[in-house]
Amino acid sequence: MNFTCERPNALWALILLIPAIIVCVYRYKKIMKHFSLYVLKDTDSSATKRMKKFPVTLLLRTIFRSIAWVMLVLAYAGFSWGTYLEPVEKSGTAVSMVFDISYSMEADDGPGGLTRLKSAENYASMLLSHMPNSSVSAVVAKGDGQLLIPLTDDKVVVETLLESLSPSLMTSGGSSLGKGIRAALKSFPANSAFKNTIWVFTDGDETDGQLEGALIECVKAGVSVFLIGFGTERETPVLAGDGKTTVNTALRSAKMKKACDVAMEKNIAHLISDTKIEYIDATEAGSALSLLEPLKNADSNAKQGEPDASVTYELKPVQRYALFLGIAFFFYILGYIVTELDVWSINNRMHKAALTGIVLTTLFTSCNARFEGSKRILESSWSWYQKKYNTAIAGYLQTAYEAQNNQDKILEQYAVYNLAVSYLMKNENEAAMERFNSITEDAPIPVLYSVYYNKGVIYYRSGDYEEASKNFRKALSLDGSKLDAKINLELSLINEEKESKARDSAINQVSQGNSPDAMKNAVFERIREYDKKQWKSSEKSETTNSAQDF
Repeated sequence: MNFTCERPNALWALILLIPAIIVCVYRYKKIMKHFSLYVLKDTDSSATKRMKKFPVTLLLRTIFRSIAWVMLVLAYAGFSWGTYLEPVEKSGTAVSMVFDISYSMEADDGPGGLTRLKSAENYASMLLSHMPNSSVSAVVAKGDGQLLIPLTDDKVVVETLLESLSPSLMTSGGSSLGKGIRAALKSFPANSAFKNTIWVFTDGDETDGQLEGALIECVKAGVSVFLIGFGTERETPVLAGDGKTTVNTALRSAKMKKACDVAMEKNIAHLISDTKIEYIDATEAGSALSLLEPLKNADSNAKQGEPDASVTYELKPVQRYALFLGIAFFFYILGYIVTELDVWSINNRMHKAALTGIVLTTLFTSCNARFEGSKRILESSWSWYQKKYNTAIAGYLQTAYEAQNNQDKILEQYAVYNLAVSYLMKNENEAAMERFNSITEDAPIPVLYSVYYNKGVIYYRSGDYEEASKNFRKALSLDGSKLDAKINLELSLINEEKESKARDSAINQVSQGNSPDAMKNAVFERIREYDKKQWKSSEKSETTNSAQDF
């Protein structure tokens, strides 16, 4: 879990506690000095007893108010931890091309004896000619990442850059793919409506190990990244930056695949979003189609005006200012109670009530995770009833992910079921069936009944009436009072019987057509037709000869 602070300079305000505490101590000494000058006649009075507790009262008030001040500062500083999924509608496409121009790309193990860098130039040029509706930016990566061409629709500018790619464009040494990807990520405007994609042309031979972290940042931003590999797996000698030292380099495909897998594990929205982190070998057949297909789909969907086709999900940090403000208010009230009320004279019953409240608060805190998950399910269900299915899916997915981490099996099962139903409402039957099948048999009875019922609906829609009947029967075995399941079971059985009769009828027709009698009749009919033709032919021939003889 990552902790972030939006305004860290605000923490300097905590220094103000030092002079505040000094002032409190000075006032305490002054009050106690004046109190010692008076001799109270009634030493058993409540005022005297309260003054004896004054040091403790002042200490508690100072502590409580100090904590309240600390919480206010933390709230303003903007601390956040945890993430949530936010659906974002996208229209249009934008691609940032990242070119690895490190010296390892000068190895001549590309197709036709070309260098890896020259192969990347040709490959990128071919891609540019097939993406007329996409905006493009260009980044070069070596020891650092540098944006050379901001996002533009002018492909000629990018083509011109391709002709001049060389390790000499940057003086920094080494190879940092992570910095190049981060520069590409910054090239996309904030709150852009484009569906953003990053293409990295590289051999994967980096030197600083920042690739994995950069890919995770792209996942959180909802930006797809494709690592396009050039070169071969065998070690190839190449000159280093000093022009003298020879080093061996190769295509590090395994390393890039591992980084992609780690980044996708962080992408809890990959089942409902088309955000991808993938490695593609440039020499594989159809590799260019794998890169261009998402762009063409996004463009065609935008033209058709499909509302859900261009929805992506971004991981946003959860702001915790409300939590800090609540704690600050709580401790400020405690400081007021300790100072203004005579808490020392309250009877033992009140102490027991306070202790009970503390225990209940502790128990409530331990159940806070389930409470938050249940609350999110309710909020997502409200979005579901409003037909905001993407928002509902994001909430259910987040709840299932957190419940799995907290090992809360019951909450996870409810979240997964609601997620599957949301897929079903969007007619994504395969995704819905996958989620239904992931629910185990130890789930609550209402959940299991609904799982079997909805699986029966999916099978019925696909025309598999036999499987539909099986699932409706399982649902009724769990709750036999449901009329809908009984009606659907009856319909499934009727359609299953109709299909069976249709198959039997087709089999009978085929068998009748292929019987020996039918074959025999066909042969004799053919012979009769042939004899008839022969008779007509001979008759015609005899007539002709008679005329000639005459």
